Amino acid sequence: MSSENLTSNQLGDSIPNKRTHFKIGSRKSKLAMVQSEYIKSRMEEMYPDFTFEIVNFDTKGDKILNIALPKIGDKGLFTKELEDALLSNRIDFVVHSLKDMPCQTLPDNLIISGVPEREDPSDSLVIAKRWTESKKSLDDFEENRIIGTSSLRRISQLKEKYPKLKFETIRGNLQTRLSKMDDEEKFDAIILATAGLKRMKYDDRISQILPPEICLHAVSQGALGVESRRNDIEVIRMLNRLNDEETLLRCIAERTFLAKLEGGCSAPIGINSSIIKNSIILEGAVFDLEGTRRIQDRFEMNFQDSPGDCPLLTIMNEQSDLNKTKSVESPKRNLEDSQDNDHSPKRAKLDQNEEKSLEPSVKHFCFLTDLNIDENKMLKAELCGLHLAQKLKDKGADLLINEIKIKVHGSL
Repeated sequence: MSSENLTSNQLGDSIPNKRTHFKIGSRKSKLAMVQSEYIKSRMEEMYPDFTFEIVNFDTKGDKILNIALPKIGDKGLFTKELEDALLSNRIDFVVHSLKDMPCQTLPDNLIISGVPEREDPSDSLVIAKRWTESKKSLDDFEENRIIGTSSLRRISQLKEKYPKLKFETIRGNLQTRLSKMDDEEKFDAIILATAGLKRMKYDDRISQILPPEICLHAVSQGALGVESRRNDIEVIRMLNRLNDEETLLRCIAERTFLAKLEGGCSAPIGINSSIIKNSIILEGAVFDLEGTRRIQDRFEMNFQDSPGDCPLLTIMNEQSDLNKTKSVESPKRNLEDSQDNDHSPKRAKLDQNEEKSLEPSVKHFCFLTDLNIDENKMLKAELCGLHLAQKLKDKGADLLINEIKIKVHGSL
């Protein structure tokens, strides 16, 4: 996307009520603040006539630290309080780790408008200081050494590769986890997202970056998602200028894959994506909890193919199930329709629900939107995710995911 600066005069009427001050919602953790400060600096660079302020919130996921994430339930675990503030107009947009955002649904009137360039999506091994001289990778650890992680996805894959090691849950922010490992001496190493380590300047603690053949990463890991109100078209346009096209397309494909599988953000589902020349390539898998079974496949889609060339094209009919291309009519057209069809006296004021319906048309793909990127490309990325998910379903992924849900939650 272009990095040219736009002033308030250049934007003109695109800023509602001539807003010049914008509030950014963020979690309170240091990593969340680093990410929000990054977005704030980008916005200040692009819009030097405007001011931006970060407002902090505690989320449910930040407060409950003694329970494994999958047992809490993952819908809005790190987002609900922020989204409530956004919906009540207390803030103008929110900075999230995109992997924390649900893929199947968002609150009404919210959309993800900004997805800047992705950091490294892989997972990394961080070894306790007492072992750093003698151990450099997971292969170096003896039987029964304890590796900490909060992710079923990581545990399932690493159990398969390293059955002699023990994997236990560790919760808390990045600094808390490092302290638990270094000071309490319970954990011999921990697995963390490479992106978080790099953003927090802990690159020197990385002993091993886990390649896809050892550990497929989480959907959208390493990417940020900036959420706004769907009817705030001016802010959508502003945030779209943050977007990195390759990151956006890969995340559309990955999120659609997860949404189609109905796995949830905490399920042991891994993904790897790439864009090479004119094609998007996805490799994804579902793992059992014991590390003894995986259902895995890949799919490649060329952006230059016409939709009619795509196999399994009937999957497109499932768009309504994923809420992926909602749009509403423009205010002018709705008012004209009302005048043509409503024979009652003209109302002086629209009620709140009617005002919400009078929004500009905003199309989205698994809740990600960009008003400038070729819609055909976004559709192809979405189709790629749908196709791969269907391939896994055909191999029995639904049954495996249901088995996992029963084991983790006790019921479907």
